Amino acid sequence: MVKALTLAILAAVIGLVCGRSAYQSRFGGDSAFGPFAADSDVTAESVSLANVEAAPAKFPKLELVGDDEYDFGVMEPGGEASHSFIVRNVGEAPLEIDVSGSTCKCTVGSLEQSKLAPGEQTEVKLTWVAKTDSELFGQSATLRTNDPSQGELSLKVRGRVISSMTMVPRTLSFGDVEAGSPIVLESTLFSFSKTPIVAVEQEFSDPSMTAKATFEVEEVSVESTGEAAYASATQAFKIRAEIDPGLRQGPLRENFVFKFAPASAVNSEGAYDPDSVLQFTAETTGKVVGVITLVESRRVYNGDAGYIITMGEIDPTADSSTRVNIMLRGPQRESIRLTVGDVEPAGILKAELGEPVGRSTTVLVPLILSVAEGAEPIDMMGRGGNNFGIVWLEADDPDVSPLRLRVRFEVPQ
Repeated sequence: MVKALTLAILAAVIGLVCGRSAYQSRFGGDSAFGPFAADSDVTAESVSLANVEAAPAKFPKLELVGDDEYDFGVMEPGGEASHSFIVRNVGEAPLEIDVSGSTCKCTVGSLEQSKLAPGEQTEVKLTWVAKTDSELFGQSATLRTNDPSQGELSLKVRGRVISSMTMVPRTLSFGDVEAGSPIVLESTLFSFSKTPIVAVEQEFSDPSMTAKATFEVEEVSVESTGEAAYASATQAFKIRAEIDPGLRQGPLRENFVFKFAPASAVNSEGAYDPDSVLQFTAETTGKVVGVITLVESRRVYNGDAGYIITMGEIDPTADSSTRVNIMLRGPQRESIRLTVGDVEPAGILKAELGEPVGRSTTVLVPLILSVAEGAEPIDMMGRGGNNFGIVWLEADDPDVSPLRLRVRFEVPQ
């Protein structure tokens, strides 16, 4: 019993000695942070942060003089311009600045000074080239700084990029107009040319539309238009076009053409050299609706491009005609006489009218479509965009617009 107790005490003493030796070898002596020993005198006062010298609380601070966005108004495509932003150091330490990049290569930034002492200011110059397919233009450049509260600042430029002319509204749209009513279009054309111009002629891309149109052009002051966005224009023209009834029924998409010449090329009588004439075009859109309509069904669809009738695959050796109903409305419905006008492809697609059937408020006229017997294989299903059959319906009343029908059909191999 005594022997066992003695061995246990001896083992404990040996363990304590070995443990202290290992601890001292690992944590005592000189460390990478200075001499340190486990038995050194370390007090709370000796490690207090109060004994650490405080860093000076002085920082740079960026201030932008004015707005961070510049509206240049109107420029011509490909034109180059620049604008200088002013930045100031309102802090107590030197401010370092750098233009790090822009949203596209057409915007370039440069600095007068890249380091500003407290109280100093400098210019940040942005230069841009108006390269865009859109009228609206906007680009930016980023300014990087060592201001701990504002590491980056975005500087922006925006405006409109237009040719030497533009119109407001840019598209002449008249919506839906009854076939018996005139169409009235109004717009304002702005010129930014430094050379004065004179309006000499106006027309539409469709000659039949031009024949029904009366044009009025009046030069007015730019200020009187009330269009602040185009205040830099040099001239403004009020344009009015009135088109008499009789246009073909259905959707309309044509160009309005404004022809002009330099004022120096027009004499006092208004005569001008044709070789000096230039032109500006604007799209004209709308829909002529009238007393002639079709009854919609699974074979008849009325979309933005007008009526489409689907016949499908046709066997030219069998009776595979398609019947749809034309509807006449309005006070003229009883007196109107319809006829089939041009049909394309001629000799292949056939169209004929049946006997009118009167109702209380409408008159229905059957339209029978067929393909000529023995027709060669042909695909007119509209898969290529415009390869449709065409049927025109016309009325004996000059105020009732003709109606174009597109027909989808195929004679397979």
